[in-house]
Amino acid sequence: MLTQHSRGNRRRFLITALIAALLSTAASATADGLGDALRATLRHHPAVAGQQAQVQASRYAADGARSQRYPTLTAQAQQFRGGDRSVLSGDDLSTPAVLRLRQPIWAFGRISSSIAAANAKVGTERVDLLRVRRRLLENTAVAYVEVRGSRQRIGIAERNVAELEDMHTQILRRVEGQLASTADARLAATRLAQARAQLQRFVSESEIARDDLTRLTQVPISADQPVPQSLLELPESTDLIASVLEQSAEIRLKREQVNQSEADLAQARSADWPTIYLQAERFNDQAGLRDDNQVSVVFEASLEGLGFAARGRRGEADARRMAAVQDVATVELELRRELTRLQRSRQLQRELIDLQTPSLLDLESLLASYRRQYEAGSKSWLDVLNIQRELFEQRQLLVRAQNDWQIYSLQLLARIGGIDDLANLDERNDG
Repeated sequence: MLTQHSRGNRRRFLITALIAALLSTAASATADGLGDALRATLRHHPAVAGQQAQVQASRYAADGARSQRYPTLTAQAQQFRGGDRSVLSGDDLSTPAVLRLRQPIWAFGRISSSIAAANAKVGTERVDLLRVRRRLLENTAVAYVEVRGSRQRIGIAERNVAELEDMHTQILRRVEGQLASTADARLAATRLAQARAQLQRFVSESEIARDDLTRLTQVPISADQPVPQSLLELPESTDLIASVLEQSAEIRLKREQVNQSEADLAQARSADWPTIYLQAERFNDQAGLRDDNQVSVVFEASLEGLGFAARGRRGEADARRMAAVQDVATVELELRRELTRLQRSRQLQRELIDLQTPSLLDLESLLASYRRQYEAGSKSWLDVLNIQRELFEQRQLLVRAQNDWQIYSLQLLARIGGIDDLANLDERNDG
């Protein structure tokens, strides 16, 4: 039958093995810094590749729009029953054919507006690609900090287990020497079991955080290196808000959508304008026509639905333009609110760090004092264990505050493109 001490050793072995497996997996990763994680996300995440394909598709569409300026070649051939002949000349007309070449020479702005709308679509898709990249970079930076924070919490939990094991060993010796009661030993064992359970929970949370980071980077990242301190130093709040509003990919996307809606409106207004063509034709076996070449100027126009269809399209395009303009104002308001929240949260974490750091030092001194007083008989064993628990919680709160402060700092930095250089993000590279 296993003794309580042997069961404790077995649990320690299992926990140590689990942590070792976690750290060995991290050690085998292909990269270990925040910059490596950011660059891996840009290289491998499918959302980036998908949006790059959208940019390429819009470019092909723009090429198609520009091709309207080029000539159009059409050919038509028919086959009638044998023996069809011209009544006048007696020529065989069973296989009439027409070859026609049309070159637009004036479209009253219709082709130009179509090209402008296609180019505006390319601009919108390119800015949307920037938005997708920056959002992924922000999420990756947050996930990276979460991984490192989870490891710090594991380290604190391991330290707490070690300290409680030392206390448990101490109280067992005192019980053997009849200097403490078995109730004190049971209380110490209970607190030790709780600490080991907390350690296991932190290990599980660390695995989840690592998986979240891997889902973004698509390759294992060990996250060994700390976040560069230079990244976490941000400008004053007013300057920061102005920089975000100027550099925000979300606002730039909405403004590009306004430009696109204006181009669509111009296209809708010119869609029913006529087109003048220079036309060259070659006739063969056409009834009533000689087999020769003809060159002419063609004026072509159509009025779909007596003009009501064009009117509806213009109204739709104008409404979409107004909606796009309002979307810019809406995004600016929402962005200001989000920036204010992030700045206040970041400032709160900074204040908590400043308050908890000296408090932690006081608790460590107080624990040492309580242990001496317990040995002198002026403090109970429960007092010692309670101050140990409070010390553990204070360490965890300090790590969480430091972790959250880094997260809020990186989120603000990502909004102004402050981590673009670290990720080697180039707006011009959208292929």
